[in-house]
Amino acid sequence: MNVYLVGGAVRDELIGREIKEKDWVVVGSDEEDLLSKGFKKINSKFPVFLHPETKEEYALARKEKKVSPGHQGFKFIFDPSVKIEEDLKRRDFTMNAIAKKDNGELIDPFAGVSDINNKLIKHVSEFFIEDPLRVFRCARFAATLKSFGFKVSDETINLMQTKFSEGEFLSLSAERVWTETQKALVSEYPEEYFSILNKADCLHYFFDLPDIKEVIELIEHIKKKYVGDVERWAAICSFLIDQKKTNELLKIPKKFSKLSEKIQECIKLFTQKSSDSEILDSLYKISFFRESSSARKAMELCDDLMKEKGSSLSLEPSLILNIVTKLEKSKNEINSSLKGMKDEDKKSKLTELRLNIIRKTRTNL
Repeated sequence: MNVYLVGGAVRDELIGREIKEKDWVVVGSDEEDLLSKGFKKINSKFPVFLHPETKEEYALARKEKKVSPGHQGFKFIFDPSVKIEEDLKRRDFTMNAIAKKDNGELIDPFAGVSDINNKLIKHVSEFFIEDPLRVFRCARFAATLKSFGFKVSDETINLMQTKFSEGEFLSLSAERVWTETQKALVSEYPEEYFSILNKADCLHYFFDLPDIKEVIELIEHIKKKYVGDVERWAAICSFLIDQKKTNELLKIPKKFSKLSEKIQECIKLFTQKSSDSEILDSLYKISFFRESSSARKAMELCDDLMKEKGSSLSLEPSLILNIVTKLEKSKNEINSSLKGMKDEDKKSKLTELRLNIIRKTRTNL
């Protein structure tokens, strides 16, 4: 039995990047042998095991055969005769297809070390095109490794442009696509993710964006102030033609979709002529009176977006922020005015008081 350190740990060590986790491949062994040594199997369908002491993941060397569309359409062959080179050949990028022996010797059959030295993200073999998720992984690596000077090779860009079908992309798990997107969002260069997907001509399958150049320029601006993935996603959503459709297609977690929906409502509020009652209605829609902190965040982010886009405004964000400040300060006074009133009368009176504050604030400005 031979054990090799593989994948991201070897890559990151060669790049000079922090190693977050270690993955190991076992050659010349089988499930029964590992279980007898105290390893614990953690996947019923896939032979991955936890080391009894380190709790790191060990997988049996494997070969793969494509049997159906999508990134899950593979039949795996686990056999003690599978060589480390065969296991590495099915991996995505040459920088991820390097194995390391316990004595430090590198097994590098696809020139991954050379590509790392040349700062290239390059596919390993023709098997790359069997898994469309690799396009999104490629874009994510382009975003996360750009700070180290990496770029996607021209050959890989060409392969992604020409060898994948619409059916392959639409067969992908939405959750997996979103996982790659979220990892890219928190990188130093999230705009590179969308740039590579655009070059690969597959951006439109999941992201309905009208002008990629404007989107990239906006992300470059927004990322300087907002480091969180939630805020960055909300900024990108401000460009989406059909935000709701995209959020549903990618099964976006609620905390992401909620802020992006509030941003859309704020954009309407700032760019359309609104009466006092329409302003109040918008404040209800962004849950200002129940979630004032997140509502303010949405308005402030929207203000930044509108300024960066050079949008024509019907209502200045500063006016709306002034209104919500007055509403917040008047909360105790309003509650005092509602004391003793019947529940059926409170709603209309509350609306009246809030509208009065909006009207006075607009008049005084």
